Amino acid sequence: MKDIHVLCGGQSTEHEISLRSAWQIINQLDKEKYNVSMTFITKDGRFVPLGHFKEKIESPEALMREAFLSKQESIMQFIDFINTLNDPIVIPVIHGTTGEDGQIQGFLRTLGLRFVGNGILSSSVCWDKATTNYLFEAHGIPQARFFVLEKHRYERDIDKNSLVANIIDVCGESVFVKPSGNGSSVGVNRANRETLVDALEEAFLYDNKIVIEAEVSGVELEVSVLGNEQIKASLAGSYETKRAVFDYTAKYQDDQTIRHLPHQLPETQMDQVRELAMDAYQATGCEGFARVDIFMTDQGNFYVNEINTFPGMTLTSLSADLWSQTDGTNYSGLLDQLINLAEEKFAQEVKIKRGI
Repeated sequence: MKDIHVLCGGQSTEHEISLRSAWQIINQLDKEKYNVSMTFITKDGRFVPLGHFKEKIESPEALMREAFLSKQESIMQFIDFINTLNDPIVIPVIHGTTGEDGQIQGFLRTLGLRFVGNGILSSSVCWDKATTNYLFEAHGIPQARFFVLEKHRYERDIDKNSLVANIIDVCGESVFVKPSGNGSSVGVNRANRETLVDALEEAFLYDNKIVIEAEVSGVELEVSVLGNEQIKASLAGSYETKRAVFDYTAKYQDDQTIRHLPHQLPETQMDQVRELAMDAYQATGCEGFARVDIFMTDQGNFYVNEINTFPGMTLTSLSADLWSQTDGTNYSGLLDQLINLAEEKFAQEVKIKRGI
């Protein structure tokens, strides 16, 4: 049996979402195929190994533990536990900062551990929305008009009216303001000429670089993409919400949010959005899996919004359920594929290093 080790929690604003995803993943992993173990990471970055799981976990809160060691001592404890496993594959279920920005991937690489999902480069590239937008631009991938602003430049610019005018000239009168590196729509606001400065200052609470994008009127579609060199895309799904912005609350706390699995589209448009998702995935060097978010306007045009390199795997997330609608793959089967892709990727890297 293969040893699978799940990491969850972490230091980001998405700590609780990570626990919800890990709860589902641990419960859905086939215990007849895998020896499943887990480590909880506290909000201050300390590692707490929890041992092996053979039974289902009742709730996400059951994964939480108090840490008593220092961060350095806790990492040593984690390494000691990992060394008891047989060449494990790690599933780093860390959403947001330290999880989707390449940090945990670099840590696992340093330890010589195999892991599911994207590597260091694709994780960090997709985490930084400004970098992602520049890559989309270079590859001719359609996206909303955008403006990148660094905090030091904003603070140095005394004439805020002139700055606002420059942004509006590029992006139009109605925009969305986003921290360049953050997830789950944290710090994201819709703004216009009058409210733009307030939105900029809130976004700067979460990052020193922010992205302002033209508002695209329409529906946001989500497509799950799977694979390393050979990739495939799921059907597109969507959420329906009564909230003005599809934010953290709408995603995870609003019981009136409706999921459309799949989103109803003519076949030609569905093929088009799936192809665009795969183009964006390859342009940013993704591997393993990712979720590509794409706007569809009322006129039927598509604009890529962003890529999530470790998308939510909670009960309300679309990523896993999209595959059941696409080719009948259930949650457990999707995890099997992700583990196989991780093995394939790292086996290929070994061959390259050996010159085979």
